[in-house]
Amino acid sequence: MQIRAATLADAEVLRDYAVRLFAEGLPGIFKRPDPTLEEERAFIRSRLVPDNSTLLVAVAEGGIVGLIEFVGGSLEEERHADTFSLSVASSHRGHGIGTALVEALIAWAPTAGVSRIQAWAWANNPGSIALYERLGFEREGLCRHAIVSDGESVDVVLLARLLVA
Repeated sequence: MQIRAATLADAEVLRDYAVRLFAEGLPGIFKRPDPTLEEERAFIRSRLVPDNSTLLVAVAEGGIVGLIEFVGGSLEEERHADTFSLSVASSHRGHGIGTALVEALIAWAPTAGVSRIQAWAWANNPGSIALYERLGFEREGLCRHAIVSDGESVDVVLLARLLVA
């Protein structure tokens, strides 16, 4: 497996990845319409242009099997921090890809002036919470009734890791 920055050349493969991921209806993944190819290109561009944002992909067996996106704050006072989202293809879960992607983000962050990374984990996805805590993220808060998914209220846990000494 290789982890690398996404490029616009990945747009079609990433669109197909998104379509499969959205169809799973996993906790922590918002329901949305399947993206068009141009929407996928716009998504990639939005993560490549700001120097405090990134889109990293995990590539195995010739395809993208996971991704992590980070969008840094746009205001001067918050450029050092913001939130990431992580996903791994169903065929490759449980093989350390999520761990590798988060570790790659942690390694990238200081090069972009980022010293705080955070995630919003749905409380009904204990696997993601356990992963983040295992990698040094600490629970900072609970947003009660933050999400309504399929008519059910879901709390969201804020976890963060500071990358400063």
